[in-house]
Amino acid sequence: MGKLYQVHEFAQRAGVTAKALHHYDRIGLLKPGRTEAGYRLYTERDLERLEQIVALKFLGLPLRQIQAVLDRAGVALPEALRQQRAVLEEKQRILGRAICAIQDAEEALASGKAAEAAAWKRIIEVIAMQQDIEAMREYYSADAWLKRKQHYERWPSPDFEGLFREVGAALGEDPAGQKAEELKARMRELVNRSATGDPEVQAGALAAWKDRENWPPALREKVRELRMEQVVEFLARAIAASWRNYIASDEWARLEDRVRNPTEPWNEWFLRVRAALEEDPPGEKAQEFVARMMEL
Repeated sequence: MGKLYQVHEFAQRAGVTAKALHHYDRIGLLKPGRTEAGYRLYTERDLERLEQIVALKFLGLPLRQIQAVLDRAGVALPEALRQQRAVLEEKQRILGRAICAIQDAEEALASGKAAEAAAWKRIIEVIAMQQDIEAMREYYSADAWLKRKQHYERWPSPDFEGLFREVGAALGEDPAGQKAEELKARMRELVNRSATGDPEVQAGALAAWKDRENWPPALREKVRELRMEQVVEFLARAIAASWRNYIASDEWARLEDRVRNPTEPWNEWFLRVRAALEEDPPGEKAQEFVARMMEL
C-alpha cells in the first residue's frame, strides 16, 4: 500500500498548511482516507494530486476549476491552461501600463513639486485608457475579445493612423480612380491583418463601428480627429465603383446604398455564420442565425 501520512506530517511533507488540507477535503478537491477513529490519512498518490493542485493554484486557476480539470469534469487541461495564459497575459499588460505610468510620474515629480499635477494626470490617463478598452469588450465574443483587446491598447495603431490621414488627404480624389484603388487595397490588407483573419473578430469590429456614437469620449474624439467616417465613406464609394461594372443600371439604383454601406446588417450576419460553421445545424445557435436571416 505504501506509506501513510497523518495530516500534520503530510502538510509538512507537501509544504502546505494543515488548514489548507482541511479546506481541500471539505470541498472535495483532495479527499484522504480515514482511520476508524476518523483521522485523515494521506498516500503517495494524494501527494501527486496535491502537487498538481499547488501548480495550478500558482498559475492562478480557481479551486473549482482545478477540481474540474483534475477530475476531467468536461474541462481539458490544455484548454484550461490556454485560458489562464490569456488571463495572465492580460494582467501582465495591465501591470506594464501601470509601471510605465509610475515611471512617468516619478520623472515628473523629480522635476519639482509643481509637477505633481502632471504626475497625477498621467496616472489618471492610464486608468481612463483601461476603462475605455474594457468598454469595447461588449461587442465581441469571449474568444474574439482575447484576440482583439490588444488592438485597442494603441488604437489606432501607427499603421492605421497613417493610412487614415493619407485617405483623409485624398477625399477629393475620384473613388473610381487608381489612387482610390490603391488606398482601398491597403486598407483591406490592414483590416484583415488587424482582425487576424478571424470572422468572429471581424464581426465584433463591425458591430463596434456601427455603435461608435456610444464609444467612450476619447475614442469618439479620435474618430473625429482622423475623419474616420468620411474615410470609410470614401472607401465604400471606391468599393462600390468596382461593383458598378457588374450590375445592370436598373438594379444599381436599388442596390447602391447597400453596396456602399460597410455596416449593412448582412455583412455582420455573414461573418458570424462563417465563424460558426462547425456548429450543429439543428442547434440553438444555428437556429438564431436562421431567425436573423428571415428578419433581414
